[in-house]
Amino acid sequence: MTFGANFHLGIDLSLPSQDPLVQGSNPDSLLQRLDEGFDLITVEDGFALPTGDGLDAILFANWLGARTSHAGILAGAPINFLEPFHVSTAIATLDYVTEGRAGLLAQPLEGGRAAAARRAISELNGYPEDNRRALERDFDEAIDVIRRLWDSWEDGAVIRDPESQRFIDGAKLRYVDFRGANFNILGPSITPRPPQGQPVIASIVEPENSASLASDIDLAFLCASDRDLSSLAQGIKSEYPELRLFADVEFGADSAGKDTTPQWVADVETAITTARTLASAGLDGIRFLPREPERDLTPLVEHVLPAIRNAGLVQAQRGSTLRERLSLPAATNRYVVAAA
Repeated sequence: MTFGANFHLGIDLSLPSQDPLVQGSNPDSLLQRLDEGFDLITVEDGFALPTGDGLDAILFANWLGARTSHAGILAGAPINFLEPFHVSTAIATLDYVTEGRAGLLAQPLEGGRAAAARRAISELNGYPEDNRRALERDFDEAIDVIRRLWDSWEDGAVIRDPESQRFIDGAKLRYVDFRGANFNILGPSITPRPPQGQPVIASIVEPENSASLASDIDLAFLCASDRDLSSLAQGIKSEYPELRLFADVEFGADSAGKDTTPQWVADVETAITTARTLASAGLDGIRFLPREPERDLTPLVEHVLPAIRNAGLVQAQRGSTLRERLSLPAATNRYVVAAA
């Protein structure tokens, strides 16, 4: 049974260190196989993780983007902590580095993470608030203004006209004039519109927290047990039919050495059966989460990936941009549409 090109494979490379990719016996070969084997690679930002400060995802994503040519690269950012103007320009730059393969993994701050952010910025006017609803509102507004800034340059705004000595056509730059609860942004962006127009925006969704779905996101990674995934996916799809859904699947034994990996992950045949089940339940793909990358990346690319592809669950990557890969519609510019 073949599902075609609409079932995808992703992997998270939020590594404790980059040793598996920059050292080892043949790091270039490993990265090449990850690039060719997966439709997308995610990198979660260390500051937004429960363990505290760590990996700068956007910097690492640019390193990956310059060394890959196929997989989409989604960089994590703590949306309630970083300024949305800077996030917008950073992801737009990543989209240029990857020639249209970039995305934003929007990571909300909640609970202890929000408290850590307040300490980091010396509780600047009490921001971010220790209030779930306020954080959700701030998250939604940040996503909104990030998208507005990507549209603030029309296509063709860069003209490089030597006769008039103009680099850009000022008439094709737009003020976003955004006024939110915690920040105002006039715009336009300082970075031209990204190659994709609108890079893919993703978020991680847990069963007890669907707040991120209120935002304008393209892709959700579902953190749930395998028995909950089907009902969770069906409920989300009924409300957000255009949203792409990936199941998060841990891979590898725990750090204590005891193999607690579910059989459907550890065993190739069972993994194939589960992939079929997820696809039938309406999910669009799997994101593998290696428990110990230095140990788990090689068997993942050597055994699991070939088995899944040989089973006909996925086909060769299609499209040069991440939006095309995920069968998302071409991004229109809201300001051009409004003017028309």
